[in-house]
Amino acid sequence: MKTLLVLLAFALGGLSWGQTLQFSQVLLVSSNTQTVPAGKVWKVENILASSSLVVNNSIKNFTITVDNTSIFVAGAVEYGGPSTANQLVQPIWLPAGSSLAAGQNVFRVSVIEFNVLP
Repeated sequence: MKTLLVLLAFALGGLSWGQTLQFSQVLLVSSNTQTVPAGKVWKVENILASSSLVVNNSIKNFTITVDNTSIFVAGAVEYGGPSTANQLVQPIWLPAGSSLAAGQNVFRVSVIEFNVLP
């Protein structure tokens, strides 16, 4: 019984060290760089493409910009046959202070913002 109480105390104590996320709002981030505010985290859900996946014997990349670095999130390739597309596994989590912007062939980036609760 004493061991059970000790394990329960550690388990409940561990819960107090964690953080809780609370929904704040949904955002559509454009090519204008936006920064994740203090006390928030962003969950990048998807992109809204600004152009078709159809390509003419070439490669078309879709990127977002995170902290001034271009990140590949999707692409399409066609060389004389049917187009093939690939996409990075989503979501992407961004902590407070990170910056985000839509990149090449991306109109908007769909983001869910959460408040970080102690």
